[in-house]
Amino acid sequence: MIRIIYFSILVINSFSLIGQIPSGYYNSLNRKQTSSLKTELHNIICQDTTHYLSYGSGANHTWQGFYSTDRNTTNNLVIDMYSDSLRYFQTNYVSLDYPAFGQKIHIEHSVPKSWWGSHEWSAYKDLNHLYPADGSTNLSKNDYPLGVVSGTPTKNNGVSKIGPAVYNGYVGNVFEPADQYKGDFARTYFYMATAYEHYENIWENTKPENMMERNTYPTLKTWAIQLLLQWHRQDPVSQKELTRVENVYTIQHNRNPFIDHPELIEYIWGNKMGTVWNLTTSLNNTLDNPINLVLNGSQLYFILKSNDTTPLTVSIYSISGEKLFQTKSSTNQNIEIKNLSNGIYIFIISTMTQRLIVKQNIIPNHHN
Repeated sequence: MIRIIYFSILVINSFSLIGQIPSGYYNSLNRKQTSSLKTELHNIICQDTTHYLSYGSGANHTWQGFYSTDRNTTNNLVIDMYSDSLRYFQTNYVSLDYPAFGQKIHIEHSVPKSWWGSHEWSAYKDLNHLYPADGSTNLSKNDYPLGVVSGTPTKNNGVSKIGPAVYNGYVGNVFEPADQYKGDFARTYFYMATAYEHYENIWENTKPENMMERNTYPTLKTWAIQLLLQWHRQDPVSQKELTRVENVYTIQHNRNPFIDHPELIEYIWGNKMGTVWNLTTSLNNTLDNPINLVLNGSQLYFILKSNDTTPLTVSIYSISGEKLFQTKSSTNQNIEIKNLSNGIYIFIISTMTQRLIVKQNIIPNHHN
């Protein structure tokens, strides 16, 4: 459950650093379940693809899109989920290492384009699954599926691994991203299986490495669903993803719903299949009295109260996006925060099933 709580210390007004989901964007999902829920998400995502950038480098191309979606704004570095190589943007649409050859940076189809016959349709240029990638790693990755390398890796750059794996439904080489990005890739693959479910007769079924199959539901193969659910649950939505989905929406006018509402994955493929989804219920299913903020002398601490038995991951960010604090705790537990001055901070409290944005002012209790 992703819960983002904006609050201010003392009486400073709080405000949203992260953009809002457009009003009514997901209203048509109400009362839908499982396959019908997935299809309605498909309709929302693909209702207008006319704003997609052209694939490649240059103005109004996907590389220019990366300047908004995959640039570290503090140092102009390209955010690369495939390696720890340092590359910088030169301008708002050209990277120091582009074009994409050899050791350069690539515009990577995280879901391999060969899986849908490499047709240069919407999926080919959809920023929701295009990422900048180290060229050498991308070439080694080929069109292998995601997975956990169980044998000796053929490539290991400290961030990504490529090597053999065995699943009940697939045996062969896989691409394994770093743990911190496994949830990112899982939610990207769930997005692609949803956005392009109309490729039901296009997915290349002669390739055993293709994680997609020819149907509108579930679209993903059984072994793939099990893997992606595990990664999604272990690695919840990050600040990076929240920022990226807003920047993609600014360009393309569509969003990855599994970043906005991660719980939808459970309703479509996970432990809530067959359960009706409702936006209001989803938003109201939150922590009971989520935060008690207490000032005791010079020490600031808060108390989490919840009926959820899953440990809570708590992160605190400054308004500039700098992570100041992170811990994993049980519920109904005092958590002390040190060295926070008066100001505005962002709390992200997550157990990986839902997302809620709450804006409120909390005045510390000086009498406790």
